[in-house]
Amino acid sequence: MVILGWLMIYAVTAAEVERVGFLGSTAGKQAIWMGISFFALVVIYSIDWKFWQTFAFLIYGLTLLSLFGVLVFGSNIKGATSWYTFGGASIQPSEFAKFGTALAISAYLGSYKTSLKKYSNQLLSILLITFPAGVILLQPDMGSALVFSSFLIALYREGLSPGYFWIGGFIAAS
Repeated sequence: MVILGWLMIYAVTAAEVERVGFLGSTAGKQAIWMGISFFALVVIYSIDWKFWQTFAFLIYGLTLLSLFGVLVFGSNIKGATSWYTFGGASIQPSEFAKFGTALAISAYLGSYKTSLKKYSNQLLSILLITFPAGVILLQPDMGSALVFSSFLIALYREGLSPGYFWIGGFIAAS
């Protein structure tokens, strides 16, 4: 699917490739990011799961700091201050926050002491998810913030009452 998507980008920007060269074009930049992403995939999969469990909350905290930092030091692109710009490249920390939140919630729910039958554990689980989403809403970037609601599915799967989803649905509808 990635290659098919890249081919579509290349087909649409073929004139740009001829005008500015491959590496300067949108298709070239996308190819570079595909290579970086593939390398990151190999590195991440080669690391033992105990590392991720040990450093999950540290990674979560660093991603939260990057979300707060973008509010102060970020670049405004298309009405949202949600990007860091370095030279010609820009990075959106909310993408890393999704990864950090997934690690934190899985490390928390994977603990033997955590049971979603306790209201304190339910509250902390929901806060782990909604806090970064709230910071992202300050940027404002509603699309990225909505992705965090999909993490609630993991809580439902682990035993969270469907009543929370009904309440959330009514709040969202009003």
